[in-house]
Amino acid sequence: MTQVRGSVRLRPSGQIILLATISMVMLLGLVGFAVDMSYLYSTRRRMQTAADAAAIAGATALRDGQDYTKAAGDVTSLNGFTNSQNRVTVSVSEPALSAPYPSGVTYVEVDINQSAPTYFLRVLGYQSMNVGARAVSGAITGPACIYSLDPTDSETFLMQGNASNPTSLTAQCGIIDDSSSSSGLYLTGNGTLKATSIGVAGNGFFRSGNISLSPQPVQNVAALADPLAARAQSAAPGVGTCTLQTAQSGRESFPNPTSFTVPAGVYNGGISIGGNVNGTVTFASGNYGNNVSFTGNATASSSLVFNPGQYQNGGSGDSITLSGNITTTFNPGTYTFCGAVDITGNSTITLQPGKYFGGINIGSNVKNVTFSPGTYILAGGGLTATGNTALSGTGVTFYNSKAPGYDYAPIDLAGNVTANLSAPTSGTLEGFLFFQDPTIPVGSAGISVVGNSSSTFDGVIYSPTTALSYFGNSSGSGYTVLVAYTVSIAGNSSFTIGNNYSSLANGAPIKSSALYE
Repeated sequence: MTQVRGSVRLRPSGQIILLATISMVMLLGLVGFAVDMSYLYSTRRRMQTAADAAAIAGATALRDGQDYTKAAGDVTSLNGFTNSQNRVTVSVSEPALSAPYPSGVTYVEVDINQSAPTYFLRVLGYQSMNVGARAVSGAITGPACIYSLDPTDSETFLMQGNASNPTSLTAQCGIIDDSSSSSGLYLTGNGTLKATSIGVAGNGFFRSGNISLSPQPVQNVAALADPLAARAQSAAPGVGTCTLQTAQSGRESFPNPTSFTVPAGVYNGGISIGGNVNGTVTFASGNYGNNVSFTGNATASSSLVFNPGQYQNGGSGDSITLSGNITTTFNPGTYTFCGAVDITGNSTITLQPGKYFGGINIGSNVKNVTFSPGTYILAGGGLTATGNTALSGTGVTFYNSKAPGYDYAPIDLAGNVTANLSAPTSGTLEGFLFFQDPTIPVGSAGISVVGNSSSTFDGVIYSPTTALSYFGNSSGSGYTVLVAYTVSIAGNSSFTIGNNYSSLANGAPIKSSALYE
């Protein structure tokens, strides 16, 4: 019997269709995967940018005493990532980080997470994928410790030296001049200017005479806004007003006194002590006026002792006038002076913090004025010291402002003044030594802090709207920061501005923010 053999064979066109279909599915899957991954990568990159910016904003706000969580959250929202919207979670924290992170730094961490939707990957069961970004920022010491803020004028940083005794400034930090003028940085005469860096916003600088300069200034740098503006706004103490107590008729006069206590009282004719004092004259706590004055001399063991209260003039003049030769002490407590405190004569004085409506005037040849730790609110009248006078104070801030009835006047330390003053090392006014009210108009009388070669000023001299004339050292292990509308380096000697901030609880007064992760 004959057997018929045969086979089933696929036609070539059917095989091609099957392979093409399988390839198309695989190709679409790869294309979908690539598209979705590209989208997720783009989201991740935008998210990281937002986290970086938010961490820097948070660290900046934290160091300025502002709400760092709000600052960081505002920046993430600005970049399209708002907490609890579109499946976004934003977390802002102040972590305590150990090595390898540097110690002694306050950090802000920002974490952003989002369940991002997919498109082509949905056919494989992936409806969304989690995307996250993390950034950590912390504060570092700012780039400079001398800032001149005037944006346009010439001679905004001025140094003049003479031929016989050149000026030499060594700044262990940077100098920044915000003026767009090509002669904002103005150096003339004979001298030396050294710093770690010098930046000018203008396209040049002026130099004549024999000025040694190191390093060469970098031109056309971006002008920096007042680096202490936010902190100054929150730290500025209240000034208030001075309310005069009603005076009774008459006056009190005590010539040639021995030890006794002056009863509190306010008299139209004031209270006067004169002649030769032999003993301790004490003012009890209370209100005194109108004007308390001392003229005369005292034995070596004699003294004037003031206790807390209000000391006032009658609407003009001094609240207290000390013009004799006697050791004077203001005991600790709360003081208000309605009228200037005027000190002359060969005396030793210890003052206390308080509100000085009318300011403090210290004449020539005062042996020593010691400022006890605290805040001296100069509500009009300023602070003046001249001649061969010695000033000392640790942990002090002089806040220079004005008040109704008491016009603004500058701080003026001039002549052969020996001053050794340092700012608080902690608290709201940490680092502020001379603090000018930022609301004082531009062009008002400027600050002059010009001591002799033995003077030291450890702290921030802050004069954002007025000129600053400066000559003085940092202490051997201290620091000085100058922030002023214009800066003029005065004096005919060598001095150093240090950058040792180790005494401060929070480190350098001026900081920048850096990304650590």
